Amino acid sequence: MTGSNTVGAELAPLLVKGYLRSLNASNIEQRSAGERHWIKATMEGRTVEIPIVALGSSTGFKALNSDTADIGMSSRKIKRQEIRMLSRFGNLAGAEAEHVIGLDALAIAVHPSNPVSQLTLAQVAQIYSGKIKNWAELGGADLPIHPLHRDIESGTRATFDEEIFGHSRPAAPGIYEVSGNAETQRIVLREAGAIGYLPFADAEGVKKVAIKAGDLAATVPDRGIIATEDFPLTRRLYLYKNPSQFKPHVDNFLHFVESAEGQKLVAESGYINLTPVRLKIPAYPNAPQAYRELMERAERLSISFRFADGSADLDSRALVDLHRLEEYIDQNGNALDLTLVGFSDQKSNDKITDIISRFRALKVQGALLRDHQLKGVKILALGAFAPLTADREQAPIKNSRVEVWINTETAD
Repeated sequence: MTGSNTVGAELAPLLVKGYLRSLNASNIEQRSAGERHWIKATMEGRTVEIPIVALGSSTGFKALNSDTADIGMSSRKIKRQEIRMLSRFGNLAGAEAEHVIGLDALAIAVHPSNPVSQLTLAQVAQIYSGKIKNWAELGGADLPIHPLHRDIESGTRATFDEEIFGHSRPAAPGIYEVSGNAETQRIVLREAGAIGYLPFADAEGVKKVAIKAGDLAATVPDRGIIATEDFPLTRRLYLYKNPSQFKPHVDNFLHFVESAEGQKLVAESGYINLTPVRLKIPAYPNAPQAYRELMERAERLSISFRFADGSADLDSRALVDLHRLEEYIDQNGNALDLTLVGFSDQKSNDKITDIISRFRALKVQGALLRDHQLKGVKILALGAFAPLTADREQAPIKNSRVEVWINTETAD
């Protein structure tokens, strides 16, 4: 396994050890040297060793390309140029190759004494592009801003750049590159003017700033909002495999990671797992009446179905989430009253937007009925209401979604 430091530092070793335990392996031990880890165990009388090299997401795709790793770890989605580089193996962005194993969010971190408690994505962009240089410009102390950036190979940086700048990468004078999340945390806790970004699991002790994007209120990341992927800086954690190769232990390991047992380990590591949970979301005061009434009488499930690059096809996580939803319903007596709420990004006119949001809800409803025999699921289409982002490039992916709501009382 080669790739992301975020995935490889603690989560991947935990998952590998859990998988080995599920196979009744014995003498499981780990040794580490910097960003390299080796998991050793005894299986059926022989010694096995699984190396994990955590040097950045880009290195995982390079290792898949050179066939020096069975699994690439990434804290961001595979890039178009990487898909092209690996295209001789098949579609690396397809469900056979791409496996979403958990969720994280980038917390915008400042010193605990910093009075600034809320930023928009645009303000974060202005800080990192050098347009805002002093905290006084944001209502804080008269203090120079010291922004911290991850190195260029980092998937954490790639996620930050994509969410904040889109495809542009403005470089501001005075940006200090840190070697890892631990260094970011140390500097933010030490320097009153520092600002950085950290994985949610590594943001203990720092002050996390509320972030505003789209039409939703400014939000400090917490487990519930991250689970829905509504928080602006939420990111998925991925494992990728070569889809042209069949290696039983690779496929069995990926199945274990996506299982309930594997997802418990994801949560144990501090990240947000993909096991569905119920959330009580306050009703939006400006919501359409039908949605407001649903929010008042129902609970939202943490699953949000999304589509591959804004297309009509469910993405790799959504295909697995169909099974998770079926299992959740089975565990709850098969008597849940479900409503699917469809959203779209804004199209040329409202009528088309409404049609697309209904189509997306119908797409999920049809998959639940056809492949999972789940009947009686209602739908509600809300067009482009409550966009999560105003970014033109990300809107088709982020704003096009289907929420799952569980009615807890009968509507009048």
